Amino acid sequence: MSTGRPSGTVTFLFTDIEGSTRLWEERPDEMRAALAVHDAVVRDSIEAHGG
Repeated sequence: MSTGRPSGTVTFLFTDIEGSTRLWEERPDEMRAALAVHDAVVRDSIEAHGG
């Protein structure tokens, strides 16, 4: 019976955009764009390596 849970080695990846709290307050539009790029880079890298 499958539980839908991953099996084998499970890895958690945490990332940070340095200074993001201040940047969200000072430049929210630019941070939205930066976060979209960040998310795309991380997603593409994970998918490219079978994650």
